[in-house]
Amino acid sequence: MLIVGGGAVGCVLSMELARRGIEYRCIDRMPGPGRESRAIALHARTIELMDLVDKDLSRQLLNRDLWCRGYVMHFHRDGERTEVRPGLDYTVVDSRYNCILSHNQSETEGFVRDYTSARFGGRIEYNATFQDLTQDGGGITARVTHADRGDEEELIRCQYLVAADGISSRVRRGLGLSVKGKDYTGSFFQNLDIHLNGFTDWRDHFHYCVGTDHFLMVAPLPGGHFRLLLSDRGEAADPNLTPQQAFMRLLERHYDGITMGDVVWHSRWETWVRLADTFREGNVLLAGDSAHVHSTTGGQGMNCCMQDAFNLGWKLALVLKGYARPELLDTYEAERRPVAEQVIWAASSLHDIFMTHGKDIAQRKQTMFEPGYTEKVVNYCSGVSYTYRDVIQKPAGLSDFDGPAIGDRAPDVDFEGGGTLFDRLRHQYFTLLAMPGGSNGASPGEALEKRFGPVVKAEILPSSEALSKRYGASDGRVFLVRPDGYIAFKAKAAEVGHLETYLNAWLKL
Repeated sequence: MLIVGGGAVGCVLSMELARRGIEYRCIDRMPGPGRESRAIALHARTIELMDLVDKDLSRQLLNRDLWCRGYVMHFHRDGERTEVRPGLDYTVVDSRYNCILSHNQSETEGFVRDYTSARFGGRIEYNATFQDLTQDGGGITARVTHADRGDEEELIRCQYLVAADGISSRVRRGLGLSVKGKDYTGSFFQNLDIHLNGFTDWRDHFHYCVGTDHFLMVAPLPGGHFRLLLSDRGEAADPNLTPQQAFMRLLERHYDGITMGDVVWHSRWETWVRLADTFREGNVLLAGDSAHVHSTTGGQGMNCCMQDAFNLGWKLALVLKGYARPELLDTYEAERRPVAEQVIWAASSLHDIFMTHGKDIAQRKQTMFEPGYTEKVVNYCSGVSYTYRDVIQKPAGLSDFDGPAIGDRAPDVDFEGGGTLFDRLRHQYFTLLAMPGGSNGASPGEALEKRFGPVVKAEILPSSEALSKRYGASDGRVFLVRPDGYIAFKAKAAEVGHLETYLNAWLKL
């Protein structure tokens, strides 16, 4: 198994394979881990997935992060300042992590990378550049050169290869796979990480500052400094202006009394919308930015990419271990492509409000006040509303009842007697949850656990008001939760025979 690219996707996919005992190699052309942080937002669903891996891993992130409650919108029109406070409220998100965690991408990747190394001995091989590949009936041969060995060439033989090498993916281009999308012509972007003096506004929110011809984000970061993101029509690129002067000109339109301190990092960059025509070519799979790219507005990019890896990791592990049929990998694109399309919608929708330079502010603001708009955007950006319910085929003959649908994320629950539902899900594969109310307290999944034991763990849940509120009545119903925390199957106890048919369709045990 070969992963090309050691960024956010490569780190998470390495972790997911390593903790399931899969031999893999992850290579990256860079000389070492990235130190810059293009992304700074961790959303609820990503943190939930980290929590499902290991409570210690999510706790590390939470201890380092800044818990931000949402976005404040600042508008500047004809010299007049107006605000929407908050403009996007993440405290309404249906998750214990109802926030945006402000966290440097380099540190997020570092936590995952260090966790994988300490627990499983996995590592990323740097100075290793993918050149090309050939596929045959037995798998893939990838040609790699090692810069730290005088460009020594190596042929790596693997069954599957995952392209996690970004928007300019050499793997994707080498296969001749095309992408479709658009460019944000007329918009120019810069980042500036800097210390600000005299900033007295809410430090538990991101701030979007918008004018007819500009956009400026002000976001607090761990360490006491701020991320400033600027988008305009090119005025700030004036060679006679330093980055500090360019940013300060816009900052002064929205705030008084702020001065700039030490600069941490500055960069200029471009943004696009891109979606690959396919996420798979034979035994090569695209993940993250190699498959989809969108506006940075809303901070979904790294989160969506990491969630690709969570979706793909367990499926690859089951297939490589011989527990599942290879067709299981077809569900990766079927599930993640619609999510990528929804992410592109949410990001583009916010981009149109905040970065459509030249369009009147009042006209752009109207969209924000359309009924249900901000709630929809918040739930999309947080990741909690993304679902596979329209993709996962529901077996015929099942009763319909309340609770999360097949394809929805499984929400966590705090049991009154102590512990959480996620405590029952922290293992490598499927969990069969038997709700209270079964006959004699016996689990209807005991026989299934014996047969599918390597990949199915049965749990009889205690009576709980919180559980009933989230998953429905205590009538012995069962829920099969996938390794990535989504509902794969649900049925009443008397219908559990359908579950064996469902598992037989995918598994080879």
